[in-house]
Amino acid sequence: MKKNFMAKVSLALLLSASVSGLTAGGTYRNPVINKSAPDPTIIRASDGNFYLYATENVHNVPIYRSADMVHWKFLGTAFTDATRPQWNPKGAIWAPDINYINGEYVLYYAKSVWGGEWTCGIGVATADKPEGPFTDRGCLFTSKEIGVQNSIDEFFIRDKGHNYLFWGSFRGIYGIELTDDGLKVKPGAEKKQVAGTFMEGTYIHKRGDYYYLFGSAGSCCEGLKSTYHVTYGRSKNLFGPYVDKQGRSLLENHYETLIHGNEQVAGPGHNAEFVTDDNGTDWITYHGFKRSDPGDGRVVWLDRVEWIDGWPHVVGNEPSSVAEKPVFNQIQLADPTIFADNGTYYLYGTSAPDGFKVYTSKNLRHWQVPAEAKNGLALKMGDSWGTKGFWAPQVFKRNNKYYMAYTANEQLAIAEADSPLGPFKQKKLAQLPAKTKEIDPFVFFDDDGKAYLYHVRLIDGNRIYVAELNKDFKSMKEKTAREVIHAGEGWENRGKAPWPVSEGPTVVKIDGTYYLFYSCNDFRSPDYAVGVATSKSPMGPFQKMKEPVISRRLIGANGTGHGDLFKDAQGNWEYVFHTHCSTTEPTPRKTAVVKLKLGHHGFEIVEGSFRYLRVQPEKAEE
Repeated sequence: MKKNFMAKVSLALLLSASVSGLTAGGTYRNPVINKSAPDPTIIRASDGNFYLYATENVHNVPIYRSADMVHWKFLGTAFTDATRPQWNPKGAIWAPDINYINGEYVLYYAKSVWGGEWTCGIGVATADKPEGPFTDRGCLFTSKEIGVQNSIDEFFIRDKGHNYLFWGSFRGIYGIELTDDGLKVKPGAEKKQVAGTFMEGTYIHKRGDYYYLFGSAGSCCEGLKSTYHVTYGRSKNLFGPYVDKQGRSLLENHYETLIHGNEQVAGPGHNAEFVTDDNGTDWITYHGFKRSDPGDGRVVWLDRVEWIDGWPHVVGNEPSSVAEKPVFNQIQLADPTIFADNGTYYLYGTSAPDGFKVYTSKNLRHWQVPAEAKNGLALKMGDSWGTKGFWAPQVFKRNNKYYMAYTANEQLAIAEADSPLGPFKQKKLAQLPAKTKEIDPFVFFDDDGKAYLYHVRLIDGNRIYVAELNKDFKSMKEKTAREVIHAGEGWENRGKAPWPVSEGPTVVKIDGTYYLFYSCNDFRSPDYAVGVATSKSPMGPFQKMKEPVISRRLIGANGTGHGDLFKDAQGNWEYVFHTHCSTTEPTPRKTAVVKLKLGHHGFEIVEGSFRYLRVQPEKAEE
């Protein structure tokens, strides 16, 4: 329940106080918000930040923001006294639930006074931005109207194209269908009970074939005497039946316990939505009292959720003190390329099904999604040729115009723009004429201004070709085309595949020598790696180095390959590329950079320079 245990916390104190749980290195310390923020709800917005809302121990519903789930900054409130919901005027706003529906941020909330179990109810408000301002859309229903005593603690879920709301507090947990906009109960919809009278704080998590119903049992708000604990059961259907590990029904008040109190925390419960980090790990956020200082109220804790035999598990079934941080904001572009222009680096790669994302940076470390790029895309399907398979872009500049060469539908195309942010377009949608499937373009300009198109042709394997490119960039001189690289034995084909792969060409000319970077093995293989070959002519023949310059043996990550060579502002050579997501999963691929140096024996890695690229939407919250 949502008893306002704490006195209202002053905004001035919140603005001046640290709410971070950060420690040195790669760990964090609980609690992550050290101010009372009961019944948290979390959403990750389009700007890459997380936004947390809570029961109004701060009047009018507090809002916090974080880039990493560990540093949290108090932003303000969802409402003001003027915009505050007016129905049930004496009621406090409890247990908000944030969602993004049809282009709007939709905040469900309960409004009640302590003990007002038949006058309380659930309302809804909307905003264009996660930080608000929110506009109240009124009351969905009260306890008396819906026929459910203590109608609070709502949770929204969209399932199989329909919107549903679940709610309840120690008088049964119920669900009902909402309208398509989520702002009203669907006419004719009937409520259905899914759990008994032991719980409140409903949250439903879909994973694999199961729906997991979480809630909290016990007393929420009695300081050190609080007995709150996080409970759960599962079902193969949204509306149940939900059961515990022994198959006993939650309707009959059986359940499993995920988190209970310990010597550090009293009354841990009412968790927010699970958040999955870039490594695929789930994280649970919830409130609880510090036993060392219960007067601070229900502060916010963060813990990792593991899945064992299809059931959720938190180590020790109790809150942690210090733990490894979640991993967020890793850029996940495959086949990446970096283009530098006027002091800004632009990063592109394979990612979106309908075009190419773009990120920008001034220093190669702090990357952002530029506001100028619509939906974060530099090229969008429909503006240029292609309907699927948008892969391996490369951007170059010629005569004050910017061009993007790319793959779509396993063919090549080139679009143009007035800015490296795009939008890259074609006046007439067309691919480069081809007699076979072609992918992975790279346009190289020699000292005499002649353009060469390095690319991959799918002919008895992925084979790298080069051809002169016509001046209008709309076709290549097919008579000049020749094969320059195909995968041989050894590191280039570890699995002895019948369809050998060589792809991802990048070319640079240094002191009269042409260096061709390329990748071999299937991208799903952990042995995907980058090799280098040299020639005295852009048309070859190219002489390969015996061993790869970038590989899992040298980097320590699987699937290292398909990138682009560039110079940083200090004149150092760097290579941007992708790796596998983890030791077991190749996708989504993560974007990384390593510095290279050119010695007597060719290019080699600068020790200690490997790093993954991350989005940092703002300066770290303080």
